[in-house]
Amino acid sequence: MTAFYDIPVLAQNITAFWALLLCLGFIAEVIMLFRQRRYRITIAPGLCFFVAYFVMHICRDGTMQRLYGMGNAIARQFLSMPCIVLLATCAILTLLCALLYRNIFFWRKTHISEASIKESMDELPAGICFYLDDGHCILSNHRMNDICFALLGHALQNGAQFYDSVKSKPHHLLSDGTAVSFHHCLLTYRGAPLHELIANDITDLYEKSEQLKAQNERIRKQAENMRAYSETIADTVQQKEILQARINIHDEMNRMILTTQKSLNEAPTSDRHEILRNWRHVLLLCKEAGDRKFDSSVADLNTLAEAIGIRLVWTGSPTNLPQTVQSLFLAAAREAMTNAIKHAQAKTLEISICETGDTIEAKFTNDGKTPDLPIASSGGLLNLRRRLESVGGWMKIETNPAFCIDVSIPK
Repeated sequence: MTAFYDIPVLAQNITAFWALLLCLGFIAEVIMLFRQRRYRITIAPGLCFFVAYFVMHICRDGTMQRLYGMGNAIARQFLSMPCIVLLATCAILTLLCALLYRNIFFWRKTHISEASIKESMDELPAGICFYLDDGHCILSNHRMNDICFALLGHALQNGAQFYDSVKSKPHHLLSDGTAVSFHHCLLTYRGAPLHELIANDITDLYEKSEQLKAQNERIRKQAENMRAYSETIADTVQQKEILQARINIHDEMNRMILTTQKSLNEAPTSDRHEILRNWRHVLLLCKEAGDRKFDSSVADLNTLAEAIGIRLVWTGSPTNLPQTVQSLFLAAAREAMTNAIKHAQAKTLEISICETGDTIEAKFTNDGKTPDLPIASSGGLLNLRRRLESVGGWMKIETNPAFCIDVSIPK
């Protein structure tokens, strides 16, 4: 068989280059095994490296002897071997290099290493950074670097400075519309303090909170519109009530004028007294449907009583009442006066007032005739009861021994 020394120089150079590539491959495998902390297995690629290096050296000596007649005795012995031996050695080394690389590759897929931890952290949607007290970053992933660049305009270099610049706000909005919040935690690693900074993606929560704020603002505006609308309705209803009262007064005045003209010369004295009481009732309606000037103070009740022909007897007097309490008290007094004139033909109305720290209780008792049937709250009395109960008060009606309206108004 042809000796390796006798094959062409080009074939010898190709074999030497092949052995060089094997040397580089085994060196790379040793480095990767050291990074995986598999120190024992590094013996295999180390031995293969020396074999490949020896083959490369033999091929180089063969070329030097062919061209310049230089070489040593050991190289001549190996060069006299059949070329198939060196080629088979290179092939076997190539197969071993491939098997070792396959082993390294699959070991990375099935074992946790520093590189796999870094690779998995880079794939996380949250930004992660670990740094020391002086701000030196021990570990940070791509997401945290992107967030730092979006907020500060440069890559993450000092973790402490970056945290100082973002801790003043609960969340930050990035240029791409993403919202992030930062969580800082102090850890201990090998007896030394280690800072952990995590940037969480809260885009969905931020969008929902903004939608909730907008919805609350719409509800607030709708509530204001409803409040204004309710006030408008109240004014409209009041105006309709006043208009209806004036219409009733107009009709009652026409009827009374005709009755008075007809009965001045014809009716007996008792009928004239009845006509006078009717005129007092009309005056009462006029006072109620006017400009409501008697709502302002308690003293106006005496003016109203004098106008409609009833005498008020006071036991106690309300003082320093809040506006809402005074309005309810005056409404109850006017309703008692109206009932005393219209239904009981009373001459006197006794008003007894008892005040406590929280409530005011008033009793309105007239000297007119008592009703024969039980009193059912309707009309003005029903409205008065509803107004009192809406503020936490109450109203009672007594008919024995005299007609009495008892009300309680919370202050």
